[in-house]
Amino acid sequence: MKSKHFNIDEIMSNFQSLQENDITYPEVSPMEEIYKTMQKRSGQLILECGVRKGFSSSIFAYNSELNNSHCYSIDIEDCSDVVESTAWSFFQCDDTDVNKILGQFPDIEKKGIDILLIDSLHTSKHVKKVLYNWFPYLNKDSIIFVDDTDSFNYRKGQKKDSILNQINWDEINEFVINFSRSNRSQISLVQFHKKSGLSKLYKSSSRGELPLKLSYHNRFIGLVSFIKLLKKIKFW
Repeated sequence: MKSKHFNIDEIMSNFQSLQENDITYPEVSPMEEIYKTMQKRSGQLILECGVRKGFSSSIFAYNSELNNSHCYSIDIEDCSDVVESTAWSFFQCDDTDVNKILGQFPDIEKKGIDILLIDSLHTSKHVKKVLYNWFPYLNKDSIIFVDDTDSFNYRKGQKKDSILNQINWDEINEFVINFSRSNRSQISLVQFHKKSGLSKLYKSSSRGELPLKLSYHNRFIGLVSFIKLLKKIKFW
């Protein structure tokens, strides 16, 4: 396979040189964890939502060629040239448009999804829609990756200081935790905090099972802000 923007052989060499005792769990980077997951699984159908330059696409495609898997990647932009591989297929589309994507890739409906990566539009509303739309197609013992769930690098004074990204990342993280707790009978969650963070959800239920609605809700933001103000002026 070929990767347009990345030296995939060098990346794989770096990943392969990592020993288990060199990685303090859960302090692996998002792509290291995805690589480790792919190493342990074969015959996987992967749905990747969000491509851009194709870093994760390259990792999926490289490993898919080795372990009899296939990665189907979706992006609203044309990313069809970022990877060349017999184990990788691309479709330019909104990743929430299930019917259109299934029409293009019928194997997804036929075989079900073993690995889902959500890394497209970074808002909690969009992540929620993608997850709920594709959840019924996830096989038993499948894995859901939600990228960018740790806002630390975007906080004030940090390297990528951005209040908008901090808010979005925090809201996505809050949704993921809420989703896992609301569906604890069929979902377990592990989170990784290196770089921009990664959430890994394990699904134990069979394909076709529907997720439950969120059962945990925030307190009114105005009340929270008022209590924080009281704490600052020592009235609380």
